[in-house]
Amino acid sequence: MRKDASLELLRGVAALVVVNGHTLHAFAPSADGAGDKAAQSLKTSLAFIAFNGSSAVCLFFVLSSYVLVKRYFQSRKAEDLLLGAIKRLPRLAGPVVVAVLSSCIIFKLDLYFFEDAAALTQSEWLSSFGNASKVLSRETASFADAFLQGAWRTFVYGDRYYDSSLWTMGLEFWGSMLTFALAPIIFFVQDRSALLSWFGIAIGIFLTLQVSFFFCAFPASLLLYSFLAMGFRPNRWLTGAMVTFSLALLGYAGSSVGIYSPFAVLEIAVSDIGLRQACVAIPASIMLVYAMLSMDAPPPWLSGKAARFLGDLSFPLYLVHVPVICSLGSWVLLASGSAALGAAAAILGSILAALPLMAFNNWWVRTIAAPFDKLRRDRSVAAALAAKA
Repeated sequence: MRKDASLELLRGVAALVVVNGHTLHAFAPSADGAGDKAAQSLKTSLAFIAFNGSSAVCLFFVLSSYVLVKRYFQSRKAEDLLLGAIKRLPRLAGPVVVAVLSSCIIFKLDLYFFEDAAALTQSEWLSSFGNASKVLSRETASFADAFLQGAWRTFVYGDRYYDSSLWTMGLEFWGSMLTFALAPIIFFVQDRSALLSWFGIAIGIFLTLQVSFFFCAFPASLLLYSFLAMGFRPNRWLTGAMVTFSLALLGYAGSSVGIYSPFAVLEIAVSDIGLRQACVAIPASIMLVYAMLSMDAPPPWLSGKAARFLGDLSFPLYLVHVPVICSLGSWVLLASGSAALGAAAAILGSILAALPLMAFNNWWVRTIAAPFDKLRRDRSVAAALAAKA
């Protein structure tokens, strides 16, 4: 349980990193632009770990894929995979529907100020509502359309114009389905040959690469089970070194500058900057998660109530932060003339706005899980009675 809590801490910190990165895009684009001196100085330092949203998304996907099949890895019951796959969409859609309907209300009340704020900060990201597929207005926003987008279209088609952070939801849903499909094959082979399981995972990574480099995180995360099955547990010094090294790698933004100059070879071999970053961020995420799982006794600050709270906050915070940046944060910027105040309001406002959604999300998870847990209990009782008979 404590090890799971340490993973929840990672999830919460990753969400904060995404919020920081988007806040930087919105209110200080000169510190994040390609070729800019300020950008180069930021991206050459370890400080960029706190703003590297792309690496944080890779960590999200690795954590998600690992947790999804943990029950099946322990039980080897096919029903655990089937039930997990059935409840995946409704589990994700509940809080997403709330987030997009809330964004629709903000559109209807004309409380988005991102276009005026973007004129001051010169942020293309902010002017496009966080790189949304299209920019809505009070007249074009529709509650029916928002509901359909949150309920299923963002997962199937990738629609994300009420909340641009939903671009990951399609990858999350289909990546989850891929993980459920691959797990029985990989684990079956792994029980017989670790080398063959690695080969199967490599094939999965190659095939998903044809769709999206972010997609590769889902089959790659199954390596964690292979490493854990080998029984190797690093001592605390090696664990500390793994954590430090993986965090440094997660700061890599795809450019071989500063402390990341050794990646010049990768830059020559891979032309796409996003793919270069994923090639580093996904293995780094796996290393970081493995280091956490390898701890026999995680320290209290890694596995206590605060860690679990951050884990509970992570998904709601991820869902609400773009609307808050584009409404409250942008309004504070316009009212005060200070980008720093706008950024502070966006971060604090996102955390506060995430709290009620966190309460709903926790209730929703319990509600969705209840019938599935009851089904498992009933089947277990029936099996026990049959065996006794």
